[in-house]
Amino acid sequence: MSKAQIIGELGERALLLPALVNEGLTANDRAKYRMTLLQSAREHADHPHRKTSDLKRERLAANEPDAELDAVVNRSRKEDRDTYSIHRGRQICEALVEDVRRMLAPLRAIGNGEARNKHTATDYEKRLNAILAQTPPPANDHISRTTIDRLTSGSRTEGDSLHLLVMDLHKELNKLQKRLATETIAGASVYGIEDEDRPLIAAFMAGLNRTRELKFDHPGLGTTATRSNGRLVIQNDIGVTAAHVLVIHVEADRVTLTYTDVHIERVLFFQSLFERFAVHWQDTVSKRAAGLGEDLYHLCLGTYTAQSPAERLAYLTHLGSRLVFLIDWNRARKRLRKFAKRRVCLSVLRWAADNDYGHMAFLVLGGDQLIFDALRTAGRLSLPPAGLLSDILGPERTAEFLKFTLQTASEGLREGRSEFLIRDEISAELRHYIDTAHQGLLASASEQASLAVELATAAGDLLGPSGSDRDFVKRTVKRARKWEHQADEIVRRTRGSRGEDSAPIINLLIHADDIADALEDAIYRLSLLLANDPPAPSAALSELAGLVVEGAREYLKAVENARCLHRGSSREQVEDFLHAVDRVLKVEHQSDDAHRQAQAEVLDFTGDFKQWHLTSRVADKFEEAADAMLRVALLLRDYILSEVLRR
Repeated sequence: MSKAQIIGELGERALLLPALVNEGLTANDRAKYRMTLLQSAREHADHPHRKTSDLKRERLAANEPDAELDAVVNRSRKEDRDTYSIHRGRQICEALVEDVRRMLAPLRAIGNGEARNKHTATDYEKRLNAILAQTPPPANDHISRTTIDRLTSGSRTEGDSLHLLVMDLHKELNKLQKRLATETIAGASVYGIEDEDRPLIAAFMAGLNRTRELKFDHPGLGTTATRSNGRLVIQNDIGVTAAHVLVIHVEADRVTLTYTDVHIERVLFFQSLFERFAVHWQDTVSKRAAGLGEDLYHLCLGTYTAQSPAERLAYLTHLGSRLVFLIDWNRARKRLRKFAKRRVCLSVLRWAADNDYGHMAFLVLGGDQLIFDALRTAGRLSLPPAGLLSDILGPERTAEFLKFTLQTASEGLREGRSEFLIRDEISAELRHYIDTAHQGLLASASEQASLAVELATAAGDLLGPSGSDRDFVKRTVKRARKWEHQADEIVRRTRGSRGEDSAPIINLLIHADDIADALEDAIYRLSLLLANDPPAPSAALSELAGLVVEGAREYLKAVENARCLHRGSSREQVEDFLHAVDRVLKVEHQSDDAHRQAQAEVLDFTGDFKQWHLTSRVADKFEEAADAMLRVALLLRDYILSEVLRR
């Protein structure tokens, strides 16, 4: 007589609970596989031309040895509108009911008097009998649509089903499993394990405990471990969401994880955290099940085969360390989404996980409100309706600021810094990024001014000896066109920036683009004038070209000086800037006189009327460029005096 038989004879069946719970949890895996098999078979019968899976991986993960079940889906056919011919359908249904009875066995063992909640074994047995009474067994593998729904439906609004019963029993078994734990390993509740399992559990918990503090006071990460069907099973509840569960099976050198989640983007994020390991991910399956807070949930299966025991331990440690970054991940994503586009937010969250900062501290400190407060503290910068911070700072710099925010929040709370100090550090950093955005726009203005100098110099060169070299003229026209396109691109690139601080410089860049347009046009017209027997160079036109070169250089000096100015700048720095602006103004006045002189030379012009027309238009374009330089120099002066030096 075995010990189990003696215990049974004495009526102490509760001592058999660990084994019964293990069998019940294994039966739960098989039951869910069989229900998926029935659903997939019906789906294939309804749409025979669609690509389908044979569910072999699910069968192996559920520890179901019958390989013939892999043929069920492809051999299923639709008999009529409401009836399906499913290969081995009757056997699948009978085995499914048997799995449910195995899940009921632990509840029968503890008895109704020991049940610690309002549901007893008798209650669940009544539900099972009621479902079976309304669901007659299929005959000759012909199963009606109604029968499949009664077995697999996850919607409580459509009445009870075997699927709903399996879900409820699974919750009961999880509660029992926690009660039955006989020891702990590094915080994991374990029972029924072998000595060889201990280092594996310890490795997983080492990773989990290394990053556990990053969840702060949020509940979750409870871990249980046991042995079932010759393999170690580790389960982690992650957070508080009902469908958010991780189950790990360790067997020899293979580690298989089953992960369920109501957010598909978090599933993909979770999978991305294992790039350094060759994890094989099966296609994610989406299912519907009411009573989980969300009707639709997603299931993914990942298998890692280690090449050595050390690799297996390393993988389990890494796996444990990543779970904290799943808690409230979707809430953090939504909060960050108010400041940048989806791609930026996902990259920030991935960076925070890879560097062990996480996002929970950011949420603890207020999430998006933390950044809105920093925006208010920073001053005049405000987001327009439906606008993003990345519209002002750009996506790259916004990503840098968001990373800084998550890092500072995480390190600050863990180091015991006051929330007041953490908020001030984030506000100061944002002020820096806003100022940097101002510097970035002025850098664009400097780049644009440099192109103006290049264009003005090229135009002046065409009026000198180089103008007689036709190849040089052609190259100059080509370069001028390229420079003008680059000036246009600067405007296009920066025009997307929005915000009170950026508007004046954006306006300046738009007007400064007129300089490049006018000078490129002047160079093109000069090339036409120089093409065939050009007249003698006009002294006034050459003088006007020289003034434009001087004005462009002075404007560039003004922009470069402006980039160095701030509220604490010295008087000498401010004077250098104002002198450069003043010289641009003087050049514009001189160019007015030179332009009139060029117009007056019509009386002594030696060429034909076509050449005179081109000469006159070149002079007009030089004058337009000088006028545009005056406008942008004044815009720059007003911005520096009214905005920058008053900060």
